[in-house]
Amino acid sequence: MKKTLLKLSTVALASATLLTGGIGVVSAQDDVIAEIGETQITKDQLYESMKNLSGEVTLRTMILEEVLKQNAEDPDALQKAAEEEVQQQIEEAGGEEAFNQLLSYQQLGSVEEYTYQIFIRNMFQNVVEQEIDMSDEAIQQYYDESYQPAMEAQHILVDTEEEAQEVLDRLEAGEEFDAVAQEVSKDSTASNGGLLGEFLPGQMVPEFEEAVKNGTNGEVVPEPVKTEHGFHVIKVLNNGEKKPLDEVKDEVTEQYKVSKFADSTFAYGVIGRLIEDAGLKINDADLENAVTDLVELGQEPVEESTASEEPAAEEENAEASSESAAE
Repeated sequence: MKKTLLKLSTVALASATLLTGGIGVVSAQDDVIAEIGETQITKDQLYESMKNLSGEVTLRTMILEEVLKQNAEDPDALQKAAEEEVQQQIEEAGGEEAFNQLLSYQQLGSVEEYTYQIFIRNMFQNVVEQEIDMSDEAIQQYYDESYQPAMEAQHILVDTEEEAQEVLDRLEAGEEFDAVAQEVSKDSTASNGGLLGEFLPGQMVPEFEEAVKNGTNGEVVPEPVKTEHGFHVIKVLNNGEKKPLDEVKDEVTEQYKVSKFADSTFAYGVIGRLIEDAGLKINDADLENAVTDLVELGQEPVEESTASEEPAAEEENAEASSESAAE
């Protein structure tokens, strides 16, 4: 990602300089960093050109990173955790060469750059988490007003209702769901027995989700379920019934924290307050508004209620759910 941005910045810098006539003949005592014949480029000229192109964005990034480092509980441990996480991803990808190809494809830069972004994410979560109300009262309120249990199912997808009924007949006769899914399902989950990862309300098409909600855990839905993708035979593994808090407190707590990280008003309000507490001074008038929006956000009253916060769906769950069942 940084390499791509660097190329773009170089082109833009050249264009901006030519348009503004920023290069000129200067005296020998100026801080010259480049010479083109008798024409010289000084550090001041370069600074002004770069500032005009991306000054506020760059300064904002640097301020945010420094504030995170100053307020994270153990930056060294978070850096080590980032390195370990990336190493695990490298192993799962089949080695560094394959991982580099994946980074290149997704435009995520080098391994070092990607690791640093994980480090920044870790610090952000650590700093924001310190400000989350983790009291029993807050967890209870989130459970009552916003918590949505995850659901889980297996499915077999076919084109017609007749095919779906044949599948139901085979299952009724005692055949294993996994084996039938591998044989006849046209969904990408067929090789895994039709198993879908956990999903939250709203991640699946309505007909599919409704069938899972109304089903019995461990049993096959007795009728084919028609969606825009075809006909599904569904085995319910978890219908998402809301269990008592004391049975699911860990899950509720984690979902509550994820929702706070995803609440940009709350999360960046935390960062804004930390910036203001640090006594930030920006001495370049052209860049003085680099983080004004964050500081203003940090000055707003903290909203105590969690009623309006929607739990964020985890990316891994969304990816595990097949495209033929998900919206």
